[in-house]
Amino acid sequence: MLLLITALLLFFVFLWVVRKRIASAANRAADQTNRWLGYHALPTTIGSFENDIEDGLTSSQFNLQVNLEEDDHRSGLKDKEEILKIMKKSNVSFDEARLIRQQRLLMKNVN
Repeated sequence: MLLLITALLLFFVFLWVVRKRIASAANRAADQTNRWLGYHALPTTIGSFENDIEDGLTSSQFNLQVNLEEDDHRSGLKDKEEILKIMKKSNVSFDEARLIRQQRLLMKNVN
């Protein structure tokens, strides 16, 4: 009985340690399945520059505060879901994610 409890405890500790890897693998599998089925992410909100700033989509190189100060009424950044996904997946800053996205777009145009 003690051996069974110890084995279960070790199993749960193991799952706790590798939970991020399991979640990451599940997300990748879901993304690949969605692409295979032809599903695309829809914007979750109408959007605004205020929401983009709150989501961390601003920097000294790409300052959205200026848009707010100039009373810009556009609905915020385009393709922000893609940029947020790159930031999360690659663990990079907003500027780096924008660069990665632009490089991918350029590579698509070259091919």
